[in-house]
Amino acid sequence: MANLTYDILWREAMLGLLDQMEAENPEDPALAPKTFGEWACAYVKYVQVFKKLERAYDQTVHPQKRLDMRGALEACMGRMLEVKHWLVKLNRGLDFPSLDDVLVDMKLTPDVLELPCPAYFREERAKELEDRNKFLAALADKYTVSGLAEPGPLPELAPLPEEEAIVLIQANERGRQARERAQTMRTFKRQRQLEDRRARSGVVLTQEKAAIKIQAGVRGLLTRRHVHTTAQEELQFIGMKPKSAVAGELDPQALQQLTVLRRKDIQKQRLGEYEEAVVNLKSKVRDAEGQAMRETVQDKINAWFLENRDPETGEYPDFPDDTDAGSKVILNPPLPPPPPAPAADGKKGAKKAPEKPKGKGKGKGEAVEEKKEETVSSVFVSDLEAAVKVFAEKWQEHPEGANALAQKHEGELVRQELRPLVFEEVRLQVDDEMRILLQNLKDMVEAERAAKSGKKGKAKKGKKGKKAKKGKEAKGKGKKKKDPTADRSLESLYAELVSNGIIRPCPPRPLQDYLGTVNLLGSVLQAQGLIPDPSCAQMRQVLTQYCIYPLASHYCHLKAPLIRSVLLYGAPSTGKTSLCQAVAHAAGANFFDLSPRNTDAKYPGKAVALMIHMVFKVAKVMAPSVIYIDEIEKVMVHSNTIHSACAICLRLS
Repeated sequence: MANLTYDILWREAMLGLLDQMEAENPEDPALAPKTFGEWACAYVKYVQVFKKLERAYDQTVHPQKRLDMRGALEACMGRMLEVKHWLVKLNRGLDFPSLDDVLVDMKLTPDVLELPCPAYFREERAKELEDRNKFLAALADKYTVSGLAEPGPLPELAPLPEEEAIVLIQANERGRQARERAQTMRTFKRQRQLEDRRARSGVVLTQEKAAIKIQAGVRGLLTRRHVHTTAQEELQFIGMKPKSAVAGELDPQALQQLTVLRRKDIQKQRLGEYEEAVVNLKSKVRDAEGQAMRETVQDKINAWFLENRDPETGEYPDFPDDTDAGSKVILNPPLPPPPPAPAADGKKGAKKAPEKPKGKGKGKGEAVEEKKEETVSSVFVSDLEAAVKVFAEKWQEHPEGANALAQKHEGELVRQELRPLVFEEVRLQVDDEMRILLQNLKDMVEAERAAKSGKKGKAKKGKKGKKAKKGKEAKGKGKKKKDPTADRSLESLYAELVSNGIIRPCPPRPLQDYLGTVNLLGSVLQAQGLIPDPSCAQMRQVLTQYCIYPLASHYCHLKAPLIRSVLLYGAPSTGKTSLCQAVAHAAGANFFDLSPRNTDAKYPGKAVALMIHMVFKVAKVMAPSVIYIDEIEKVMVHSNTIHSACAICLRLS
């Protein structure tokens, strides 16, 4: 597809985000979504916007557009997760809300809710994942550790004995000859019936009449073939049927795949050019505008010195520390606090007596606190607003011009992005210089004061409060637990876990291999008070939202509602292990197998605690990681219970 196609997708997605934010924060608070159905509609719209952004980001070539798309994509992903968790709360805590009635009202098909796994989750870590897989394969070969159980090829059967082979060939040959004879008899019978019908009618078929009949039959065949060919060409022309494969031409799907790969190569090329331009333009901006920036910062700091100098003693103020943002406080001073509101009785300083809370108290001085109404979290709303603002200011009316086809970086936009960075570097340099200058000025003032009083100036002693405070904080902290593997390197721990089969290579299994559709009667069953079992499509969606997105996206991992453990419960051989492998593959995570069957007799006795410590230590350092425990019901089994199904626990870190 053309570059314009993905620009249009981006524009539609940003307009959809703007409409959705206005719908969630209307001028009249009474119109804000409150019910489950209203939030379900909002969730579906966020999913639609997310899919457009993901597709546009995956195929856009322009490097600066991709950077801004990335911010909008991750913010939309986080907001979608927030709304999904809120839907779960409104749905009595059930993780699988049925949205089939909402889709019917919105006139949408169930495939709208299918969530993609963004390709950049693995593409940006391609080199890292390749090196890790090579290292893991080398360790697995060294310690003769096999990968996860894969359905291998069918076993070769033993050759048939000669007598059985002859009997089988004879039976097949007799069947073939019988079918041939039957076909010959049918043809002969049809010919006899035709001759009998002609004899009864008494019509003699001359050569001329036979030639006419043959011509009519051939012309009819040619006409029908021509009509069929014309109809197929017309359907292909209007796009209702794909073109038929022609020898020497590629299949349309294969051609599309080649186009995607070609655009990926162009993406890498444009990104390399952009990174090189950033380095070159940064030095040019520093050379051209750095001196003016330096003089501006110095003038403002000098003015601040004079304004805050003590007129009586002549002492200069202390320069703000780096922890207090340094000269940022001087360049951008905080706004003054608003003046206090005048009292109702007109007297200054009059305070209104606090109102006593209404309600029945449990005792003297106690009152019942009003419960605050719980609302959906809005951590990502500010990021969405910032993404929409960036698009509106930078790209909405941006003329492509001659760059519409090449899609290279915009030099002027790069300069605008680099100016704040160069200014920050210059500001830090000026801060160091002004601190030295300020100290020299203070020493001069102190020397003048000492000369006037006839005494030698004494250097001021440094502050000791911070050290004492640090000492108190250190005493207040509790002792850290001793690390039993502190003397071992991470490589040795990793190699030991691989040798014991706990870390295993994960097969490249996409989540789409878990086939299945949605339950179209879920809302009907819920309306009758029943809790329907989750469908295969809901399982894919929930695992994508709860596991893959928080694991693969560091941005969502820090801000979005996080679920660290997932329990998959179901009958044997229903795809639980395949789903775990698909999650680890999509997120590019390490796969730790702590199943009882796998760890049995490898770490006996108290060594189990050491194994758990090693697994969690390696999993945390080499995050993202998936800790897989199959047949966990055998570990948690109770003597009075009988389990008729299997369970798998996933620990995400």
